[in-house]
Amino acid sequence: MKKILLGTTGLVAVALLATAASAETPKVTLGGFSDFQAGYTKDDKDANRRGTAFRNDNEITVKVDGKTDGGLAYGAEIDLEADTTTDADNQGTNASRTFTYLSGNWGRAEMGDVNSAAGTMRVDASTLAAATGGINGAWTYFVNSQAGDRAANVFITTSKLVAEHGVTTADGDESTYNATKLSYYTPKFSGFQAGVSYTPSLGSRGQLFNRDETVVDIENVWDFAVGYEATFSNIKLAAAGTYEFGEVTGVAAKDVNAWNLGALVGYQGFSLAGSYGDWDDSAQAAGNLDNNDYWTLGAGYTAGPIGVSATYIDSQAAVTANTENEFTNLVLGAEYKLAAGLTPYAEVSFYEFDSVGAAYDNQGTTVILGTQVAF
Repeated sequence: MKKILLGTTGLVAVALLATAASAETPKVTLGGFSDFQAGYTKDDKDANRRGTAFRNDNEITVKVDGKTDGGLAYGAEIDLEADTTTDADNQGTNASRTFTYLSGNWGRAEMGDVNSAAGTMRVDASTLAAATGGINGAWTYFVNSQAGDRAANVFITTSKLVAEHGVTTADGDESTYNATKLSYYTPKFSGFQAGVSYTPSLGSRGQLFNRDETVVDIENVWDFAVGYEATFSNIKLAAAGTYEFGEVTGVAAKDVNAWNLGALVGYQGFSLAGSYGDWDDSAQAAGNLDNNDYWTLGAGYTAGPIGVSATYIDSQAAVTANTENEFTNLVLGAEYKLAAGLTPYAEVSFYEFDSVGAAYDNQGTTVILGTQVAF
């Protein structure tokens, strides 16, 4: 695997040496979004919990794009958190993503704190989701979880591999997906594209990095992805396979070994998508704890400014060799692009947590009404 990393680094170096100084000053683009959500939740963990809550999420994106006289494209992206509090999912205190890139007819390289090739190229039910993102959307912020109950019980709640999913004892965690990494994407050939990412440590991002192999961490994480996209006579096809592995340090546990296969087909505004993912015994204590998997299914429809979708996930996470915590979630979403950058939406989630021994059994419904202004 070191040869792959060295080869990718060498490719970037050759591209740099083959080009001269920039022809003009790089272009700077400012963008972002402001997203207000009103949520209402009714579930089995309602004791001492208010049903209604408001949430406001804001982000400012700064993009820099330039090109050298020799044709090498380069730039950077900084996605600043612009909220009145720290990020709810621990994306980062100041920014959620910060990376630089180089690209040309040889492909594209990304360096910094950003999603991996497996996360970027993944295809599943959430790919077609309207509103906040369906099964991978904002429902996690409004779930009622009594103190201690949820924190002691493992569930796979989104359709992501280990590094992108984050902590499995939380209903939403983004502290590891943007660990500092190096990624390379090939050019597209007849609809096919491949990508690879290398992350030295999931516990390292930004200016903070860890080299201590005695602390609990996942190091030398490799993500691979192969995808395909094409349109034939108004029929859209998309498919992707992703694979991830890494070495667990600081604790007696199995190394990460996970994969996902997904596909999407669309025709005249209608689309269907699904996936299957398997974590095997990733990060599990020694033993036969390899029953960790999930599947998704989704349907969507778009007509002009209107978009609707239904997405579903069913997962199981091993507790012992013969028992698992099970999770299901059906999410219905609708959105309407009222004007350029202005999108009101509605979403309802029907979820159920079923843990071994009823330690955290929770069934409920969350309704979200929101408005996003993107610029």
